[in-house]
Amino acid sequence: MLAALSTLAGAQTTPAARTPVPLPASDAVLVVDLKRLFSEAVPRALAGDAARLAQVNTDIEAFKTRTGIDARAFDTLAVGARIVKLPSGATKIDNVVAVARGTFKADALIASARAAAKGGMKEQSHGGKTVYVASINDHIKVFGLAKMHVSELALTVLDASTVAIGDPEGVRGSIDAMAGRGRVDGALLGSVQASTDLIAFAGNVPPGSFDNADTGLPNVDRAIASIRSFQGSVGMTPAGYQLTTLLRTETAADATQLYKTADALKQIAPGFILMAGERWKFANGLVNNLKLTTKGNEVQMRLDVTQSEMSGILRAL
Repeated sequence: MLAALSTLAGAQTTPAARTPVPLPASDAVLVVDLKRLFSEAVPRALAGDAARLAQVNTDIEAFKTRTGIDARAFDTLAVGARIVKLPSGATKIDNVVAVARGTFKADALIASARAAAKGGMKEQSHGGKTVYVASINDHIKVFGLAKMHVSELALTVLDASTVAIGDPEGVRGSIDAMAGRGRVDGALLGSVQASTDLIAFAGNVPPGSFDNADTGLPNVDRAIASIRSFQGSVGMTPAGYQLTTLLRTETAADATQLYKTADALKQIAPGFILMAGERWKFANGLVNNLKLTTKGNEVQMRLDVTQSEMSGILRAL
């Protein structure tokens, strides 16, 4: 998903965030401080763009209307996923499940989900819990944040303050994890839960997952294939935001090659930005601010983003 290099002064994790989250076995995990994201980070980032801020609120409401789930009712969100190598050689992110914690009334939540499904909700039993499955088959912004295609969306209440949401298999896995079976690796989860940043993520890359990376640049393909694990965070600073990512390779030689490749891409990025036009001109500042370092089998990337640069990113998207 980690020691935060820079956080908003006085920021603390919530008690819920410190309690191990019942995520099933996952290759990658991500934790989001939803409460701070919606109350601090989003209004700050969009302070000069009332229309975009209104759109965020519209997206949250649209997710609530479609699923019956109000993202603002939760304090933290933990997401787990598997990195799966397909027979074709491609790599897919699968078995995605989100475990959200906050203050809600289970009966009201299920009633809202039923109403949103308009009669299209199925009920399944697993591990003594009821799993509610709605057919979506559409692109939606999950929790009002990330747009993705969802075929079926499953929901179960794990306890009085915790719900699991995701594909049916992932939700069933969370029920098992709640009972102590098939839980995510404790060290992997702990690395993200230790962060006090807005977002923290970490993962272990199964061997061979990126062997068939095809960017058209052989050195880049080899560099990607050498990555064995990663972790990072997104935090708020007095001047804006800070993004950090640590990539680990199998050997120090691999890390050196990964560093050289990333640095070469940094050098040629301004040319691509120039071709992208005036809209992306602000990105030159981001390239200049990107710091790359390497030590042993690790490569670290740190990017400080000012408030004005963040506004530029959001306007360009």
